Amino acid sequence: MPRLLPARSEVLPILIRLTGFAGVFFALLVVFAALIGEGSGSLAVEGTAMFVVALAATMIVLRFDGRRSLEVIGLPWSGVARDLGRGLLLGVAFVAPAVMIAVGVGGLRYGADAGTWIEYGGTGLWTALILLVAATGEEILVRGYPLRVLADRWGRGVALALTSVVFAALHGANPDVGALALANILLAGLLLGLICLKTGSLWLASGVHMGWNLATGFLADLPVSGLQIVDAPMIEVTRTGNPLVTGGDFGVEAGLAATVAMVIAILVVVRTEVPPSRWSRYLALSSGAARSRPAAAQSAPEVPEHSAQAT
Repeated sequence: MPRLLPARSEVLPILIRLTGFAGVFFALLVVFAALIGEGSGSLAVEGTAMFVVALAATMIVLRFDGRRSLEVIGLPWSGVARDLGRGLLLGVAFVAPAVMIAVGVGGLRYGADAGTWIEYGGTGLWTALILLVAATGEEILVRGYPLRVLADRWGRGVALALTSVVFAALHGANPDVGALALANILLAGLLLGLICLKTGSLWLASGVHMGWNLATGFLADLPVSGLQIVDAPMIEVTRTGNPLVTGGDFGVEAGLAATVAMVIAILVVVRTEVPPSRWSRYLALSSGAARSRPAAAQSAPEVPEHSAQAT
């Protein structure tokens, strides 16, 4: 009969690695905060801090953990623009059902606002840049090194579940958060984790994350996870409608409209066939063998290409 819980010998190495990563991250965050000083609480500054600190912590920990490159966590330098662009389009597409349900069923209403097309385009580009940096930072922090370590040791299912719970917990202190909002953010974590595990591209997941936030905060002019990201020119929400459906002050992520949209998006990702990436093949190979391999073998930076193809 298979064990439901991992043995203590399997838990300790994971705790050491993840605790070390968290320690390096928070130490660098303190240093970054001291350098920029107080009164810099804008989304641009906070998003940049998240990205820089998460990336730096990952590079430091990877160097001590087998000297592996960023490609191991799904950040290869090739295909960056392609994956981010595809992810952006997917993220916007995944939001569309939520907004349509919020308007058609929840009573969300829009009207005209002041502004010009030039202002609209400039605001959109600046917002997209800020959200890209912030979203990529969150993805590196949650679904970079931690997802990889958990997947290597305990398999994709456990890695997906634990990182999604952490992702939801990180939003637990956001304004106007509630149980449904956290449940939907948990679903968002599952969606983004599935994208990482299925394609091996953290860039693609970052693009989806940014696309969802951009479509919600700018195109739909709604709060994003309880935060008012931007006041989009030329469009204004005139009635928020039924908060159970539309999410109310937290934004669409706290409503049933987002629940439906997230489930649809997850089903689309699960049912979509994608070419096996190198990272996906390595995860498939290492997740099943990690329990039986000695520690030295588990920290090996690469799997030979011919071995991966043989699986």
